[in-house]
Amino acid sequence: MKRPHITHNLTISLISGIALISGLLIVSCAPKEDSPTGFILPPGDAMTGQTTFAALGCINCHKVDGVSFTGSDEIQSELIVTLGGKQPRVKTYGQLVTAIIHPNAAILKNDERYMNTQGDSLMPDYTQLMTVQQMTDLVTFLQEHYDIDAPVYAPQGLGYPYY
Repeated sequence: MKRPHITHNLTISLISGIALISGLLIVSCAPKEDSPTGFILPPGDAMTGQTTFAALGCINCHKVDGVSFTGSDEIQSELIVTLGGKQPRVKTYGQLVTAIIHPNAAILKNDERYMNTQGDSLMPDYTQLMTVQQMTDLVTFLQEHYDIDAPVYAPQGLGYPYY
């Protein structure tokens, strides 16, 4: 003979446990205050961004794949960083903005050529020199020069559905 109160208590305990685990999962998946989730810039102007790139002196240390700037071809440095081109992943707004306004977060830490003696990025701090509109235009300009280079898979030997 079954005891209804034991089955009922077990069911309530099981449901409570599932609810607790679900709640913990939801809370742990919620974005933190410094999360880039939902970060989207307003529309920018790529041509103005290109002008801003040159005006802020970015051409002294960076090249942009497929773009020519007057006078920048004369710069010969092993420190020149090329932006844009084929990449295995999308460069998001958040990544580009972070690289510009907080370069220490995006610095090539494994390459001391790009760091000063304190271990900080050689890139200047533009937070006081750049407007939000300039940032928006600059990111719009840069983002259009990145191409996703998706890997090509050969179907030979992979089986279904590639017989």
